[in-house]
Amino acid sequence: MTKKSMRGKVAVITGSSMGIGKATARILAREGAKIVINGRTESRLQQTEKEFKEAGLEVLAIAADIATLAGATQLITETIKHFGQIDILINNAGMSSRGYFEEIDTEVLERMLRINVMGCLHPTKAALPYLESTQGSIIFVSSVAGIRGLPETGIYCATKMALTAVAESLRVELSDKSIHVGIIYVGITENDSGKRVIDKDGSYLLLKDRKQRKTQKPEQVAEAIIQMVKKRRFKKILTFLGKMNAIANVLFPRLVDRVLIRSKERIRKMNT
Repeated sequence: MTKKSMRGKVAVITGSSMGIGKATARILAREGAKIVINGRTESRLQQTEKEFKEAGLEVLAIAADIATLAGATQLITETIKHFGQIDILINNAGMSSRGYFEEIDTEVLERMLRINVMGCLHPTKAALPYLESTQGSIIFVSSVAGIRGLPETGIYCATKMALTAVAESLRVELSDKSIHVGIIYVGITENDSGKRVIDKDGSYLLLKDRKQRKTQKPEQVAEAIIQMVKKRRFKKILTFLGKMNAIANVLFPRLVDRVLIRSKERIRKMNT
């Protein structure tokens, strides 16, 4: 498929007022797609919408909490009302967390499941009838942390692993409807200033600046997501480290265990 194939397509990207979601929305819009951006913070979403419109891009901003059924239904209903169709759904919204499992408040566990799992399931279910009519694409944005459980981010890993099961099941179930399903495992990515994670007690922590670490730019991740849509690919793991993680976890699971046990305190300090 060529870049021209994006022209006239309607793409819904959750969690798209910043970071990977915003970069994906911008590139798709530049290729001629009609974009629906979404987030919970209305002021930031409106600022992104303003930036896109000033650049001459066709965009609709819908502030909605897609971790709830009502919010996800609102997102899809307003998209159909405005554009009349949905060709692409990119389930990008998500949140990371910090803390060992024994320390994490129960409410945090439930909140992470709502945001990272239900925040993908609700929009997907609501959009399915419209994606069937366009033979469209569903992309789940996971993480290399969804390949192997890690100390300090165990509940985050669990939610990202859950997306693999959903994507694998949907790929089979929807095969006769010609709906493309894909899942991408993202590595460490440059973060916008002000990005937060949920701490063990439910408060928010500002995510550390990652400039000193080897990271990918949001635009690089966005390009990979868009290529998955164009080529209707199923799975993609980003970064060399992510690929090595996947291979080692299958071939050398005991070695991976030993390395993580020895490194758990260093990992914890790196995350605080």
